[in-house]
Amino acid sequence: MKNILYLLLATATWGLNFFLAKLMMESSSALQAGFWRYFIAVLILIPILWKQLPSWSLVWQNSKLLLVVGLVGIFGFNYFFFIGLSGTSAINAALIMSLNPALTLVLAWIMYGHKISAAQGIGILLAFLGVLVLISKGKPWQLEGLVMEPGDTYMWIANFAFAVYHLGVRKYKGNLENIHFTFFTTLICCFCFLLVIQPYPLQELTTYPAEFWYAAIGMGGPGTALAYFAWNHGAAGLGLGRAAVFMNTVPFFTSIFALLFGATLYLFHLWSGLLIISGLLVIQLQQWRATR
Repeated sequence: MKNILYLLLATATWGLNFFLAKLMMESSSALQAGFWRYFIAVLILIPILWKQLPSWSLVWQNSKLLLVVGLVGIFGFNYFFFIGLSGTSAINAALIMSLNPALTLVLAWIMYGHKISAAQGIGILLAFLGVLVLISKGKPWQLEGLVMEPGDTYMWIANFAFAVYHLGVRKYKGNLENIHFTFFTTLICCFCFLLVIQPYPLQELTTYPAEFWYAAIGMGGPGTALAYFAWNHGAAGLGLGRAAVFMNTVPFFTSIFALLFGATLYLFHLWSGLLIISGLLVIQLQQWRATR
C-alpha cells in the first residue's frame, strides 16, 4: 500500500506541474521557468545525497547514458514542455503527454525491433483515437482544414523527448542507484538551461513576483525532486511494469487541479481522456500479464 501511495504522490504533483508552469510563465519566459525549476530541484537534492554520492569512476562509466537522458530526455522534454504550455491548455498538454507509454512502445519497435503484441496494438490505436478526438475538439469526422495549435505541436515534440528518456532508463544497467541517476540527469538539465539563457536568470532575480517563486518552489521541490524520489521508491517496491500504469493517473489529477485553477473542461476532454486511458490500460494489462 505504501508503494502505491508513493506513486500517486508523484503523479499528483506532476499533474499540478502543468498549472504551476503556467503561473511561472506569467512573469517569465519559458526558458527561465525551466531553469528555475531544475535549479531549485538540484538545491533540494544536494543535501539529501551529499553523504551518499557515488564514486566519480562509477559516474564516468555511466556518463554517456547520463548525458543522453539528461540532454535529450529531460532538457529536451522540458524545453519544449514549457514552450508548448505557452500556446495550449494544461488539459490538452496532460492528455498529449499521457500518450507517452504508447509512443515509447512504438519507438522501441522502430529503434530496437521490440515486438508489439495484438493487445498493445489495440491499446495504441485507442490512445491515438483519443488524441484525434482532442485535437478535433470532439469532431474527428470533421478533419478538413484541421490545424494543430502551435502549443500542441511543441508538446508532441516534448512527448517524443520523454519517450527517449524512458528508452534510456530501460537501457540503464542499474549499477548507479536510481536517486543518483535522477540527481545527475537533473543537474545536466539545469546546466543546459543555464547555457541557453545565461546570464539572464541572475539579472531577473528582483523582477519576479512572489507568485513566481511559490510556483517555482512547488515545481522544483514537490514537482521534481520529491516527485522523482517518490516515483523511484514506489516503482522499486512495486516493480516498474506494474508501476507504469500509474502514469495514467496524471491526466486525472490535472483535471482535478483544473477545477481549482478555474480552467474550463469540455465534454471532448472527457471522451479523449477515456479513450487514451483505456488504450494505455490495455497496454499495461498485457505487460503485467507478461511479467507474471
